[in-house]
Amino acid sequence: MKQFLLLSLVFILFNTVYSQAECLSLPVVQTMGLRATSIDLDDAQVQTLPLVFHIVHTGTSEVNNISNEQVLSAVEAANDHFRNGDVDTKIDFCLAQRDPQGNPTIGITRYDASGWADYVEDGVAPQSSQDGFSDIMMKSMAGCWDPDNYINVYVVSEIDGNNAASGTQGYAYLGPTGDCRDGVVVLYNVTGTVGELKPGRDQSKTLTHELGHYLTLYHTFFNSNDCVETSCDTQGDRVCDTPPTTTNYSCTSSCPEAMVENFMDYTPQDCKTTFSVGQAERMHDCLLGSREDLPFSAGCVPSVEYDATISDVMYETPWCASIQDIWVTVVNQGSETIPWVDVDLYCNGNQLTWTVPNLGPGMSEYVLFEDVYVQDSQLIEVQVFTPLDQYETNNYMGLPFESVEGTLATIEVAPDYFASECSWELVDSEGNVLIGDEGYTNGSGQVYTYNTCLSEECYTLNAYDTAGDGMVLSFLQNGYIAIFSGLDTLALIKDEEYYQTSVQFCNTFPACPLDYDANGSIGNGDVLVMLSYYGCTEGCPYDPNQDGIVSVHDLLYMLWNVGDCPIELDFSPSTYIDIVAQSSESTISMGAKPQIYDMLGRKVQKPFDQLASGVYILKWKSVTKKVFVQ
Repeated sequence: MKQFLLLSLVFILFNTVYSQAECLSLPVVQTMGLRATSIDLDDAQVQTLPLVFHIVHTGTSEVNNISNEQVLSAVEAANDHFRNGDVDTKIDFCLAQRDPQGNPTIGITRYDASGWADYVEDGVAPQSSQDGFSDIMMKSMAGCWDPDNYINVYVVSEIDGNNAASGTQGYAYLGPTGDCRDGVVVLYNVTGTVGELKPGRDQSKTLTHELGHYLTLYHTFFNSNDCVETSCDTQGDRVCDTPPTTTNYSCTSSCPEAMVENFMDYTPQDCKTTFSVGQAERMHDCLLGSREDLPFSAGCVPSVEYDATISDVMYETPWCASIQDIWVTVVNQGSETIPWVDVDLYCNGNQLTWTVPNLGPGMSEYVLFEDVYVQDSQLIEVQVFTPLDQYETNNYMGLPFESVEGTLATIEVAPDYFASECSWELVDSEGNVLIGDEGYTNGSGQVYTYNTCLSEECYTLNAYDTAGDGMVLSFLQNGYIAIFSGLDTLALIKDEEYYQTSVQFCNTFPACPLDYDANGSIGNGDVLVMLSYYGCTEGCPYDPNQDGIVSVHDLLYMLWNVGDCPIELDFSPSTYIDIVAQSSESTISMGAKPQIYDMLGRKVQKPFDQLASGVYILKWKSVTKKVFVQ
């Protein structure tokens, strides 16, 4: 029993969680097993350490699901801070090129934690006494690569219920833990230098600070109550070339010799520019001791010369419109340039292809597929192809998709000159925030556009202004927040002063979506309304099949639905593959293949794949059904 207690005590003392601005309320303990530095930085070799970023997000379309570009900027910033400060630490980082099994990787994983209620509500809880999802459970479930050979970085939505605002910005264990707790945790909006970042945290110095802890650096003010220390080896941060100091929150200090430019202090990001020589030597000691395997990891070495893969697919689900733009990110994980890569997207039987030329090693390319027909689809599939590919296992990605009944609404936000004061949110009848935003740039004059799906219920649009003057005229720039559905304005906030104001509205579905003249049936009047927008290719208010273009297909779709309301809402314009599937289902349920007739009643002998666009009648022995071939 005594042996067990002693081992437990040593383990507790060795592993201390550190967090940045503000610190967690944790017991201050002495780290065991660390010795005075035995490395001379002048003689040290450059060490390159592999990073793997685990993006633990609350939904593929949420802002906390940060882009690859933002992750890459974080790695570049860390290398700049460690190598190009006043002191070159001779430590740099790479995104992992191979996973623990030796397979090619881009060093970025993504985990959808929208099913973890505690995480959605409060993010991660560094300790059991705090709010959120358990730290060790999050790391174990989201991805825990061999901590002896990789630095696991977890990018999270919030920490201890701080809503990604003030409070803890990141944390790390000082020294190895021997399990999945080892690694670094940072908020999504302090990671990198581009993308979703908050003011004062756009230089990625939080990650640099936490990597310092990971490599056994204390805060410069650790265990200090004044500006004096009698032994620099045992007091303060135990590094003798960092002068004694108390905690500093600005670029000036009450301690006359304080090193306010040190990355391991709490000074603002513009102050922090360097580590000290002693800190660099302490980190190299860590890499010779407790983390001795890390410099010899093969994580930074590409496993093949040519490997194209899909790293991310960005889309909205569930979705209520028939079309949607879909972004695909393609990466070359090999060591050589790939002359070309075909990117294929499959949805509703349609295949869309884009060719990416000259994809360099480690480079990524964003491919935009515009106006993809997604109505009633259950799966979006993406595949990449190049004849040079030496690892085809990662060439395919299938993603679930859900279509829902709803109204596609457009939200326009045009802040006044003092845009940073403005924020807003759209709340449903149960108090859930559907969408919202903040952090706009002063004086930009930009109009921000958002899309969201509205159910048949009532909503509240809340607007906030920290100065209390709303978005009234300032510097000849007035502002507004508006929600539109087609040509209808559902909500509008403008020309009023407020700290907070609200507008309520209710969204209702039309009893008959194609009854444009509101006479209770679909007829010539509705067709004429639609034809007045014939040829429209953008923002079409009357687009019967909702494919983004008013064309002959819309006319045929309306003719198919002429008559009394309601229309057949369960039918959607289809491709040949969809028609074949419907026909096969009909054959099973009705006992025989149907006879095909055109709208003039003439029997059609051609097979489905040779039918021209138009409306046809499928006739079984006792059932007749109209279909639309696009």
